[in-house]
Amino acid sequence: MRKDSKVKLGHKLYLNKGKNIFFKMNNLFLLLLLLLLSLSSCYTSKELNYLQSESSHLEIPLQTTEYLVQENDILDVKVQSRDPEQSDLFNITSIDNRSNQANPASMYLTGYPVNNDGMINLPIVGELKVSGLTVKEIRNFVQIEIDKYFLNATVSVKITSFKISVLGDVKNPGTNYVYNTQSTIFEALSAAGDLNLTAKRKNVKLIRQVGDSSIVVKLDLTDPGIIRSPYYFMHPNDVIYVDTSKRNIANTNVQNNLGIFGLVLSAISTTILVVSYISN
Repeated sequence: MRKDSKVKLGHKLYLNKGKNIFFKMNNLFLLLLLLLLSLSSCYTSKELNYLQSESSHLEIPLQTTEYLVQENDILDVKVQSRDPEQSDLFNITSIDNRSNQANPASMYLTGYPVNNDGMINLPIVGELKVSGLTVKEIRNFVQIEIDKYFLNATVSVKITSFKISVLGDVKNPGTNYVYNTQSTIFEALSAAGDLNLTAKRKNVKLIRQVGDSSIVVKLDLTDPGIIRSPYYFMHPNDVIYVDTSKRNIANTNVQNNLGIFGLVLSAISTTILVVSYISN
């Protein structure tokens, strides 16, 4: 009887000790969870607001920069004249174009690519050097050449390969096509669903191709002075990269550790329950 009593007492002590360990670990888990919630909720308006200023009225002059066409761009060249059969030689169309459902793929197939020599090849007219020119200069150039063959013809030129890629800590990263030549960096970020709360608004990188090289500049979205920056307006093939804050990285590490800790805690609690059931 004494041996049985000692065994039962030993079981009880063992179970009580296991339960104490379980409750302590459970409390530690709850403490870490509360810590994570406090870290993720302490963002201030000073960190999140764009174009911060104490003034209620700002008037900032814009610095527009005209894009110079480069190799591998795609141009949409349209000619209108009194003779539709002649002008249709230049106006390449697809099924999507005819149904007014143009998409980037169809515009690529029906456009005039700028080759590695900076040339486009137009019917009848032949090759024209267009790299290094603005869209307006190209339109005037093509108009002069078309006037040699047609009377009262009107030429329009647009860039159909105007795309912007947004990567990093945004809601919908990816590439978007732009149909407004005066699109701004805020419009590009808006198309990507805006920045996440954890994004660095004072350290946004813009990658821009200029000739045979690329430049990388850092932009502060909280500074109203960005509006007068030459990088405020987007150019074709611009890439925007948004860094994530160190706080977000720390939160991610805590979340991963909490996941592992939760699995360990679950295994320990299951073991304690099994031992308790067997002992009873």
